[in-house]
Amino acid sequence: MVIVIKFLGLILLTTVKFVAVALILLVDKSITPTELFSVLLIGGTLGVLVFYFLGALVNTLLDKLFLIWKKEAEPKKQFTKKNRWIITLKTKYGLIGIAALSPIFFSIPLGCFLASRFYREDKRTLFIMLFGVLCWSIVFTVVKIILL
Repeated sequence: MVIVIKFLGLILLTTVKFVAVALILLVDKSITPTELFSVLLIGGTLGVLVFYFLGALVNTLLDKLFLIWKKEAEPKKQFTKKNRWIITLKTKYGLIGIAALSPIFFSIPLGCFLASRFYREDKRTLFIMLFGVLCWSIVFTVVKIILL
């Protein structure tokens, strides 16, 4: 029972902090490569599914809110470092870049939010995000095998 709770906790943590769980499980000698792959794949997939659809909902609400605000007053465009970084990420790397970088450099929730924001109409978006999680799960599993 304790083992089941441990793996459920790891899966839930993986939905938000993919790379942190991957690194912890890489050095944990009691975890087999199969268990590592399973935790990363299940947790990452759950994270992408939940946060992609949640991000789409939030983006729809934000769009409606911006329409209301736009009617009241025309806001000035402000380019912050964060805005520039997001636009650079989108234009330079696109959806595949977001899917590849999401699990390791920034969190799955942020990556799914950006993907649903910029590529909402593309039917491949969800599958590409899931493929990114699959690829990184394989990479970390191979590293675990090499470390054994």
